[in-house]
Amino acid sequence: MKAIFRTYLFLILALLTFSCGSVRNVSDYKAGKLGIRDTLPAKDSTEYELIVFDSGFDYWLNSRSHKEHMYSNEYLQNMNYQYVVAWNNLYASGDRRVENYLDYSPLTKYNFEFNYRLYMYFKYFEETNRIKLIR
Repeated sequence: MKAIFRTYLFLILALLTFSCGSVRNVSDYKAGKLGIRDTLPAKDSTEYELIVFDSGFDYWLNSRSHKEHMYSNEYLQNMNYQYVVAWNNLYASGDRRVENYLDYSPLTKYNFEFNYRLYMYFKYFEETNRIKLIR
């Protein structure tokens, strides 16, 4: 039942994302895309899920020898906030590589898995686009 519900939510999110956004060109779909979605599994807790629409990200992540235990959740959250600020600045400036605004709060306590995947996505984005988001 939970899998059907997640699939249904994903389809609705995908439809809303594609119907509300404007398509700049076909290559935009090949550029790095990511989104943050809230799910409510229990009555008082919020679970955040990172959705990466770039098909190359999982392969890139699995082919790297990054060790999750090298980072603390606090470090990842701090770095992700810096990356999100830089990402949103690119979005605001109209950079074609960044098609969406990220709403990431430094006051929200995201779990380690979420922070790790988001951090690694920013590293992937930097490597594949040959840019530095933060210095």
